Amino acid sequence: MITLPKISLAKLAADATQRDERERLRLACEQYGFFYLVEHGIPKEQIAQAIDASRLFFALPQSTKERYGHASQDVYPTAARGYSPLNGEMLHPEAGFDPKEIFDLGIENEGDRRPFAGRTRLPDDALAPGFARSLLALQATVLTAVVPQIGTALADLIDMEQGWFQRHFSPPTLGQRVIRYPARGGTCAKHTDHGFFTLLLQEELPTRSLQVWFSGRWMPVPSLPDSLVVNLGDMLQTMSDDRFKSTPHQVVHSGPTDRISLPFFVYPDIDARLTSRQGHPISVVETMLRNVESIWVTGKGAGRARELQ
Repeated sequence: MITLPKISLAKLAADATQRDERERLRLACEQYGFFYLVEHGIPKEQIAQAIDASRLFFALPQSTKERYGHASQDVYPTAARGYSPLNGEMLHPEAGFDPKEIFDLGIENEGDRRPFAGRTRLPDDALAPGFARSLLALQATVLTAVVPQIGTALADLIDMEQGWFQRHFSPPTLGQRVIRYPARGGTCAKHTDHGFFTLLLQEELPTRSLQVWFSGRWMPVPSLPDSLVVNLGDMLQTMSDDRFKSTPHQVVHSGPTDRISLPFFVYPDIDARLTSRQGHPISVVETMLRNVESIWVTGKGAGRARELQ
């Protein structure tokens, strides 16, 4: 079993002079591409409320949930928001469709007609008590208390100029996802995340469902109390000129109860065009649209999935 590094968000924010925690973060990014984030400031009760409300939503009749599917969403691409049923998404072509349920949302802005923006059609409180309310409250906390601090530290470590993160992530593009992995068989096939970084909030279950590819093996990553899991994405690997790792991972859930997972996929502003120190370019909108096509249209998988055997 791998023991991922623990990085304290509180120490990152307070470590402007000694920089010890940022050096620990650099090593974690270079060696693992994954780490636990502790002292992150998100109230435990807020996470629990979102998990409980999500479980109630997924317990609704299938016909009710499907009223909030991709076809009902007024965003582009439609696959960026709304409900997807079991066996609806393919993250690796060899594995086929994943036995998991999903609900996707993002930063809610009704007037924004750009790709991956706009407003999610969400069930109201009478139908799904607390679902929209708790998820949007959690989103607000993540966007204010966690994303800027982590992002600024990462930008500093890849030698970007002062203010780079604020300039290109104000606002960020956010993919917020709720996932239900069924008991004794829920999976998420091997893939990499294609964004900048991902924050994973999850239930503290004894089963080690999350697995990370490290040293030529799939290694289980246990849930630790009062921690988030952070992993780096392909965009950050490119922006670091491959110094930082976007590490393959998968979920194999064999536990006796369903597992609720709450990942936040963080990208730059959708209009951003970035260039690494060695001149590697990234168009955020083109990269994100290619990934959606690879998952939902061509079936080639997510991120660098087709490179993973």
